[in-house]
Amino acid sequence: MKNILISILSIFFIFACSSTPVEKVDVQETKTVDLTATQEQKSDDDVVMNNVEVGEAYVTILFDYDDDTLREDSLSELFEISRLMKSNSKYTLLVEGHADERGTREYNLALSERRAKAVEDFLTATGVSSFNIEVVGYGEEMPVDAKSNEDAWSKNRRAELFFIK
Repeated sequence: MKNILISILSIFFIFACSSTPVEKVDVQETKTVDLTATQEQKSDDDVVMNNVEVGEAYVTILFDYDDDTLREDSLSELFEISRLMKSNSKYTLLVEGHADERGTREYNLALSERRAKAVEDFLTATGVSSFNIEVVGYGEEMPVDAKSNEDAWSKNRRAELFFIK
């Protein structure tokens, strides 16, 4: 009998102490801000791709040695690409990653893919659909400058962005 009384008091004590007040929220509002829109621009529908040559490299993003992090000087170009892609969803963006000749072939292939993926990640973070972006890494196979000096290497550490249909 004593055990039953202790059990009942224990259960009562547990339930009495376990209540936590819950705060009710009537309305939860969120606001989305488009970081790619300029002040003069009223909507992305006004953006047309007049100066875009399909199949030609539209922009080249340069990278530092042995790095796949986007540089600050390329962000304005990437915001422009984002704005164009969001307003022209019929186009696909091909992002080609490249590396200089230093390092093994396997390492450079992986590095070039990471560079292209960094561009894709940035664009998807700004609202571009990942279905409209294709990524490929070429490693050191397609240099723009075949010389073996720092000037040539800095040109070859890049991601090139192409609009395709």
